[in-house]
Amino acid sequence: MYKIGIDIGGTKINIGLFDTEQKILLKSRKSYIKDITNLPLFIKKEIEDICMETNVSFSDILSCGAGIPGTVSDDGKKILKAPNIEALTENFADTLEDILSIPVRLVQDSRAAAWGEYLCGEGKGKNCLVCVTLGTGIGTGIVLNGAIFNGALGCAGELGHLPAEENGRVCGCGKKGCLEKYCAGGGLDITAEELLGKYKKASDLFDAAAKGNEKAILAINSAIRMLGNGLVSIINLLSPDCLLFSGGLSMQEELYLNPLIDYIKSHCYTAAGRLPYVSRAGLGENSPLYGAAFIPIKEKKKHFLSASIMCADILNMGKALNEIEISGIDYLHCDIMDNHFVPNLMLPPELLSKLRKGTSLPFDYHIMAENPESIIEKLNIKEGDFISVHYESTIHLQRAVSMIKEKGAKAAVALNPATPLSVLDEILPQLDMVLIMSVNPGFAGQKIVPGIFDKIKNLKKILSDKSLNNILIETDGNCSFENVPKMYNAGADMFVVGTSSVFRPDMSIKEGVEKLNNCLRE
Repeated sequence: MYKIGIDIGGTKINIGLFDTEQKILLKSRKSYIKDITNLPLFIKKEIEDICMETNVSFSDILSCGAGIPGTVSDDGKKILKAPNIEALTENFADTLEDILSIPVRLVQDSRAAAWGEYLCGEGKGKNCLVCVTLGTGIGTGIVLNGAIFNGALGCAGELGHLPAEENGRVCGCGKKGCLEKYCAGGGLDITAEELLGKYKKASDLFDAAAKGNEKAILAINSAIRMLGNGLVSIINLLSPDCLLFSGGLSMQEELYLNPLIDYIKSHCYTAAGRLPYVSRAGLGENSPLYGAAFIPIKEKKKHFLSASIMCADILNMGKALNEIEISGIDYLHCDIMDNHFVPNLMLPPELLSKLRKGTSLPFDYHIMAENPESIIEKLNIKEGDFISVHYESTIHLQRAVSMIKEKGAKAAVALNPATPLSVLDEILPQLDMVLIMSVNPGFAGQKIVPGIFDKIKNLKKILSDKSLNNILIETDGNCSFENVPKMYNAGADMFVVGTSSVFRPDMSIKEGVEKLNNCLRE
């Protein structure tokens, strides 16, 4: 299994694929991400290319962590502030998670760098680690007692926004005179233009200093003193045993990093001559990638429960619908059977239309009938509904799928246990879901057929290999407390729950749903 780490910077994006032994297998680097109109789709394409190059299946990726230049909520799901990159919207994590269909967590890039160094780099075994990222801006990550330290307000480590010059340069945070506007790459770009002329960059400033330009040397030394004083304050306050530097500016060792380290060591408070270990980060520019990839992610991919209405108490349907809705069920699974395709009769469209008045839940129609096209026409469809037709029930499958789409529903094809997955080759790109029958259709209460977990896993791999990760996999038949976690781990997303789980005489529907969700969380 594998993990993805992403480092989104002001001028570039790095994406790395890691194995669970914390070894990076392949990394891609792209510049000028501000020009990317749809960043989540761009990231997905890059990951797919990396998977293809490394011969890794997308379905074997466990999670994705992304380091961003901004403030993130404690759960890593919301961007609270990212002033420099418009593509990083508040719900960026949810959007990326939906596109990738794997768990995603965000972390401030400097904290990702600190965590990466703590796990895999120069900070291994340290008790209090401070890692300063010197890039376009300045970020600071703190790892204290084996965990990233965010602070009570979530803003710990904002070294770059310490006030350095009263009424100075305007910063992206909305304040003036912040440290990073003078000491980071972006700030030194401004200094270079002021001293050397229009369009000059920090690299030109360092080149000029290397050639003996007095103004450039003085400007760089001034930046070193500013940044050094800020870092001395951090050392005196926290007393860390390790201070590391990452980011592109840390590569300027002779003119910037080494003088900065000397300044810090000569100015910080010491007891009995003890100084923190101060060095450039061991992982270099990959520090945030490592940290993002291995940031703890508790969330699993989202699952959906579709309650089989044929298993409910039909004599008290109003009460049953209410209990289903408040239990946390996502869909109502409505079986339509004709006693020809399957040996049973169940739930005519007229009855299902009346059931609409008793619930706001979307319907998950499952047509087990010959000539499903004639039934599709009669269904009362609302936004969010699924309609599944069996591959085995019609010789005009594409026409049936088109009719479903025209009705405004999401299209799914169901397969009987003995039907091979290969029959979906032509129709798969047009689908929103594939329904795998884990019993032979027609009756509730059957035992699961052998080999179904492998069939789900094989379908998941097919979807991954074809870059169709947005297509859901639903399973129907003996979705019990024991089987659903196995189906989920094999790759299924949605489960038709009935008499073997939520409709049981020994517990309420709500209790059954809670037990099923607990089984999945475990």
